Amino acid sequence: MSMPIITLSNGLVIGNFSSPHPFNFEDGSVCPACDPDRVKAGSLECIESEIPGIKGTTDIQIEWKLTEGVVKMLEEAEASDADVVLVPFPVMTAIKAAGRDIGKCRVIRVKDRQTKAIFVDRFCV
Repeated sequence: MSMPIITLSNGLVIGNFSSPHPFNFEDGSVCPACDPDRVKAGSLECIESEIPGIKGTTDIQIEWKLTEGVVKMLEEAEASDADVVLVPFPVMTAIKAAGRDIGKCRVIRVKDRQTKAIFVDRFCV
């Protein structure tokens, strides 16, 4: 259940924290998807609150919380050889909400919406 890691053409070492999808970079590099066990282990606690929506619908307000398993995975990611660890946006949100340092964690920045190519040198915090 190790984190997939690749080196981009610019020398940056990238890790895939928990995504079940590969990351396709603008330089043609591909960081593989995580295996199903890692994806499951990287799941956050989700707290939903219902509020009245438009014309009788229900809006859901979601709050994500780190689990002990995710915290352990974050610590392992920090100790890894990766320079940047790509996390899902909800994980980044939960890290910040918990008052934790984001460390190596970053969120992808898509360069091209059609091809879904990801920048090799721009990441979201």
